[in-house]
Amino acid sequence: MVNQYTEQEEQILEEGFESIAQTGVRSFTVESLASRLGMSKKTIYKYFPTKEKLIRKIVIFMTGKIERLFKKVRENGDNPVIQFVKVMDHISTFATKAPVQRLVQLKTTYPAVWKEIESFRLNRQQDFYEIFKSAQEQGLARSDVNMKHFSIVFINMVNNTFQPEFFLKNDLPIKDTVVGFANVVANGIFTEKGMQVMQTYKERKH
Repeated sequence: MVNQYTEQEEQILEEGFESIAQTGVRSFTVESLASRLGMSKKTIYKYFPTKEKLIRKIVIFMTGKIERLFKKVRENGDNPVIQFVKVMDHISTFATKAPVQRLVQLKTTYPAVWKEIESFRLNRQQDFYEIFKSAQEQGLARSDVNMKHFSIVFINMVNNTFQPEFFLKNDLPIKDTVVGFANVVANGIFTEKGMQVMQTYKERKH
């Protein structure tokens, strides 16, 4: 994949994400970002003419990074069960970078941007289908499940349930909830052989 950003744009987007994660979109300003970067506002506006366009690009930049992580995991030749664990680990790590309150701000202040995040999530359905189908073909996942249907249900459950309001209302930590959800899914879809692969991998990792 050819990098679509210049080095300076990447610097702005990376620091922009860190700034939003720390202060939220309501407190985020181009002035404060310029100060963090030691850069003029004019330079930032050269690439991103408005605050809203900058925030949208920050979100696209970060979801692009996640997509590349997915691709890397899929291409590294690991067992599909291990791929599932790694992908869910990446998701939980990314999800904890910004406090829930910051995500609520983003969703309520920039609903169109939040819709792009949801679209990104739903577009991962094919990634999970390939993982589950590969596991099934290797005898690591249940043979009596239509993996195409299951992956559609799975990704829609993730998208509809894991909303910032859900975590706030139920006072749930994001990382623990994502990990717990992944374990429930794994126990329901993988065979005993598949769960042994997962357990062995986790033991080696720790």
